[in-house]
Amino acid sequence: MNKFKKWDDIDAYDGPLYNRRDAAISTVVKDFYQKVKGQTNVISGQEVYKLCDSFSFFSTSIWYDKIFIRGSFYQGKELTPVIFGLKSGIVFKEDNVYFITGNKTADYWDIHILWVSNNIKIEGNKIYDPRYSTFTKVSNQEDIKLLKEFINELTEIKNKFNAEIESDINKQNQLQNIQQENLKINKKNQVLNFDKDGDGKIDLIENDFNKLFTKNQKRVIEIDKSYIHQFVKISNYIKTKKQNTQTIFESIRDTSSQEELEERVKLLKNQIHAYELLVFHSINMIGALVSEDLIAFYEIYESFDKLGIFNSNWENEVSEKLTNIGSKLDDLMYSIYNMEQNIVSELSHLSYVTQESFEDLNRSVTSQLKEVESSINTNNLLTGIQAYQLYKINKNTKGLR
Repeated sequence: MNKFKKWDDIDAYDGPLYNRRDAAISTVVKDFYQKVKGQTNVISGQEVYKLCDSFSFFSTSIWYDKIFIRGSFYQGKELTPVIFGLKSGIVFKEDNVYFITGNKTADYWDIHILWVSNNIKIEGNKIYDPRYSTFTKVSNQEDIKLLKEFINELTEIKNKFNAEIESDINKQNQLQNIQQENLKINKKNQVLNFDKDGDGKIDLIENDFNKLFTKNQKRVIEIDKSYIHQFVKISNYIKTKKQNTQTIFESIRDTSSQEELEERVKLLKNQIHAYELLVFHSINMIGALVSEDLIAFYEIYESFDKLGIFNSNWENEVSEKLTNIGSKLDDLMYSIYNMEQNIVSELSHLSYVTQESFEDLNRSVTSQLKEVESSINTNNLLTGIQAYQLYKINKNTKGLR
């Protein structure tokens, strides 16, 4: 929640709030001068400069050689100019009020505009700042009256500022509450989208590659027993990817913003798509080998090899990082996303599924899956994969418009 900071509590570290307070008082002295400049006890800034510049060696005037004022005049824009003054010896600059206490050069004290309403006290003809041993005696009651008016205006500005800031903070907090509640609902809905039975596990197709692998193990050995090791690597890779997908699914509950939630969901959808591609093509790889469709087999094999599935620990590294990183996926997310894009890009261009021979391969794989009581329907799986790819193409195309 945003914390409410009052006028007096704001410091330079508060950035926009600090600037907003400065803006609130940037013209207050000029505006006040325009309102009171017709009064007989009010003198313009130029008149103040002249009074300070017209001293004589024997002068005893309160305006005697006031360097802090003369410096403003002679230094031009380097110092804040005098806006107006009062004949009793009160000088108003844009950001400070000066009180002249005597006829010597250093006989004055000052206070920043920000603190005038808090710290200037007036008792009879005495004006003082209780924080320090500084005071001025002013016999001109019109000047005291005008100073009180100025203090009241500053107080009103401060109170209005505090009220506006408090109102803004309350609105921001209300908006944050609404956003957090909406985020909570959206997270719940997304979790239900990916876990329809509510068992806490993401709904993924079963990895029945192992069933098919076990069923055809002897046939694989007859063809080339070295393939056994390669199929084991594929099996472990898919198993680890499934675990990593589950971890990313669980991280949805830990997202802290709608933007972060959308990024996680996008990542998760890509993870699921890559997982389904791997399962689909790994099953067909075994089917192609045992049915001696070596063209399809080596096409899949070469793509898996390009992705480093046979000699890379990528998914294991991701799994370890996900375990250690907890809910803080931001640093890892983009590298995972890029890897999924590589998998999708590589496997989406396999041409064997578009060839006439694929129909025979698909029938053979479907028959074998039924024999091992697999719940996978390869036709439905392929249709889902192609539909997701079409969705991604359309989405990316819209983004280019």
